[in-house]
Amino acid sequence: MPEFTSISNETHHAAERWTSRVLRIGVWISASFMIAGLLIAAIFPLSIMPLLTNPSLGILAKRIISAPFDPITLMFAGLVMLMFTPVLRVITAVLGFAVEQDWRFVIVSSMVLLMLIGEIAYSIFLKG
Repeated sequence: MPEFTSISNETHHAAERWTSRVLRIGVWISASFMIAGLLIAAIFPLSIMPLLTNPSLGILAKRIISAPFDPITLMFAGLVMLMFTPVLRVITAVLGFAVEQDWRFVIVSSMVLLMLIGEIAYSIFLKG
Protein backbone atom coordinates (compact mmCIF):
# COMPACT_ATOMS: atom_id res chain seq x y z
CA MET A 1 0.00 0.00 0.00
CA PRO A 2 1.57 3.32 -1.03
CA GLU A 3 2.24 5.89 1.62
CA PHE A 4 1.05 9.38 0.98
CA THR A 5 3.02 12.24 2.38
CA SER A 6 0.75 15.08 3.18
CA ILE A 7 0.44 17.99 5.46
CA SER A 8 -0.97 17.19 8.88
CA ASN A 9 -4.70 17.18 9.52
CA GLU A 10 -4.29 20.42 11.50
CA THR A 11 -3.15 22.26 8.38
CA HIS A 12 -5.86 20.61 6.29
CA HIS A 13 -8.50 21.57 8.80
CA ALA A 14 -7.07 25.08 9.06
CA ALA A 15 -7.56 25.58 5.31
CA GLU A 16 -11.14 24.33 5.59
CA ARG A 17 -11.76 26.63 8.55
CA TRP A 18 -10.47 29.64 6.61
CA THR A 19 -12.69 28.81 3.64
CA SER A 20 -15.65 28.39 5.96
CA ARG A 21 -14.89 31.69 7.68
CA VAL A 22 -14.65 33.56 4.39
CA LEU A 23 -18.03 32.24 3.26
CA ARG A 24 -19.65 32.88 6.63
CA ILE A 25 -18.25 36.42 6.98
CA GLY A 26 -19.24 37.29 3.41
CA VAL A 27 -22.80 36.11 3.92
CA TRP A 28 -23.08 37.91 7.28
CA ILE A 29 -21.79 41.19 5.85
CA SER A 30 -24.13 40.87 2.89
CA ALA A 31 -27.10 40.07 5.09
CA SER A 32 -26.23 42.96 7.41
CA PHE A 33 -26.25 45.45 4.54
CA MET A 34 -29.54 44.12 3.19
CA ILE A 35 -31.23 44.02 6.61
CA ALA A 36 -30.00 47.54 7.39
CA GLY A 37 -31.43 48.74 4.08
CA LEU A 38 -34.77 47.06 4.75
CA LEU A 39 -34.96 48.46 8.28
CA ILE A 40 -34.14 51.99 7.14
CA ALA A 41 -36.74 51.68 4.36
CA ALA A 42 -39.34 50.51 6.89
CA ILE A 43 -38.55 53.23 9.44
CA PHE A 44 -38.06 56.07 6.94
CA PRO A 45 -40.15 55.20 3.86
CA LEU A 46 -39.60 58.68 2.41
CA SER A 47 -35.84 58.03 2.29
CA ILE A 48 -36.29 55.55 -0.56
CA MET A 49 -34.87 57.00 -3.77
CA PRO A 50 -35.54 54.51 -6.57
CA LEU A 51 -32.77 54.06 -9.09
CA LEU A 52 -33.51 54.20 -12.80
CA THR A 53 -30.69 51.79 -13.65
CA ASN A 54 -28.43 49.42 -11.75
CA PRO A 55 -25.48 51.39 -10.38
CA SER A 56 -21.91 50.58 -11.35
CA LEU A 57 -19.47 49.65 -8.60
CA GLY A 58 -17.99 53.16 -8.67
CA ILE A 59 -21.38 54.84 -8.35
CA LEU A 60 -22.35 52.40 -5.61
CA ALA A 61 -19.17 53.21 -3.65
CA LYS A 62 -19.79 56.97 -4.05
CA ARG A 63 -23.39 56.60 -2.88
CA ILE A 64 -22.35 54.58 0.18
CA ILE A 65 -19.81 57.26 1.15
CA SER A 66 -22.04 60.25 0.41
CA ALA A 67 -25.39 58.83 1.59
CA PRO A 68 -24.68 55.96 3.99
CA PHE A 69 -28.32 55.66 5.07
CA ASP A 70 -29.79 55.26 1.60
CA PRO A 71 -31.72 51.96 1.86
CA ILE A 72 -31.55 51.10 -1.84
CA THR A 73 -27.78 51.62 -1.92
CA LEU A 74 -27.33 49.47 1.20
CA MET A 75 -29.36 46.65 -0.34
CA PHE A 76 -27.37 46.88 -3.59
CA ALA A 77 -24.13 46.79 -1.57
CA GLY A 78 -25.38 43.65 0.17
CA LEU A 79 -26.11 42.00 -3.16
CA VAL A 80 -22.69 42.94 -4.54
CA MET A 81 -21.02 41.51 -1.43
CA LEU A 82 -23.06 38.33 -1.81
CA MET A 83 -21.93 38.01 -5.43
CA PHE A 84 -18.29 38.71 -4.51
CA THR A 85 -18.21 36.10 -1.71
CA PRO A 86 -17.67 33.07 -4.04
CA VAL A 87 -14.71 34.89 -5.63
CA LEU A 88 -13.20 35.33 -2.16
CA ARG A 89 -13.87 31.65 -1.52
CA VAL A 90 -11.93 30.62 -4.65
CA ILE A 91 -9.03 32.89 -3.65
CA THR A 92 -9.05 31.26 -0.22
CA ALA A 93 -9.09 27.81 -1.86
CA VAL A 94 -6.05 28.66 -3.99
CA LEU A 95 -4.16 29.86 -0.93
CA GLY A 96 -5.33 26.92 1.20
CA PHE A 97 -4.30 24.34 -1.39
CA ALA A 98 -0.94 26.11 -1.78
CA VAL A 99 -0.34 25.86 1.98
CA GLU A 100 -1.26 22.17 1.80
CA GLN A 101 1.07 21.84 -1.21
CA ASP A 102 -1.71 20.19 -3.23
CA TRP A 103 -0.50 21.60 -6.54
CA ARG A 104 -3.10 19.86 -8.70
CA PHE A 105 -5.90 21.68 -6.88
CA VAL A 106 -3.90 24.92 -6.84
CA ILE A 107 -3.85 24.75 -10.63
CA VAL A 108 -7.55 23.87 -10.90
CA SER A 109 -8.55 26.57 -8.41
CA SER A 110 -6.34 29.10 -10.18
CA MET A 111 -8.02 28.28 -13.50
CA VAL A 112 -11.43 28.79 -11.89
CA LEU A 113 -10.23 32.10 -10.44
CA LEU A 114 -8.93 33.23 -13.84
CA MET A 115 -12.28 32.36 -15.42
CA LEU A 116 -14.12 34.33 -12.74
CA ILE A 117 -11.81 37.32 -13.22
CA GLY A 118 -12.28 37.09 -16.99
CA GLU A 119 -16.06 37.01 -16.65
CA ILE A 120 -16.03 39.97 -14.28
CA ALA A 121 -13.70 41.96 -16.57
CA TYR A 122 -15.86 41.11 -19.59
CA SER A 123 -19.02 42.24 -17.86
CA ILE A 124 -17.47 45.46 -16.55
CA PHE A 125 -15.40 46.60 -19.54
CA LEU A 126 -17.09 45.12 -22.60
CA LYS A 127 -20.74 44.88 -21.63
CA GLY A 128 -20.79 48.18 -19.78
